[in-house]
Amino acid sequence: MNELAKLKDIKPPVNIDTTLQEIVIYAGAGVGLLVIAILIVLLYLFLFKKKHRKLSKKELALKALEQIDFNSTKDAVYTFSVNSQILASDENKEELNNLLKELQKYKYKKEVAKLSSSDIERMKKFIKKLKAKNSKKSFKL
Repeated sequence: MNELAKLKDIKPPVNIDTTLQEIVIYAGAGVGLLVIAILIVLLYLFLFKKKHRKLSKKELALKALEQIDFNSTKDAVYTFSVNSQILASDENKEELNNLLKELQKYKYKKEVAKLSSSDIERMKKFIKKLKAKNSKKSFKL
């Protein structure tokens, strides 16, 4: 006990004064940093995500129709039939159905004849119609 009595504090305990003004300053700085962080995240999403957005089903269909290789008969007919149905509106459904009925001769067989030039032209003309109709809408390629 003798030794404990010899021990003394270097300095006496000091009371820390926290005033309301300091609390407001620190809270304001915290909120300000939070707002800045949110703005940076929103700016990033707006600038960079817009460039890398996923294409819609209609955009993908139109892109596939534009890239049809008419030298490969079966692939061209299948690609045309699937993707044109996605883009066709009620106005040109009947025309599409007639065209697809005529293209049936190129499907479901092991060996098929090469696409005739008239069929290729009709398909290209229909693709142009679909492209013109759908390019007026909200998406761009």
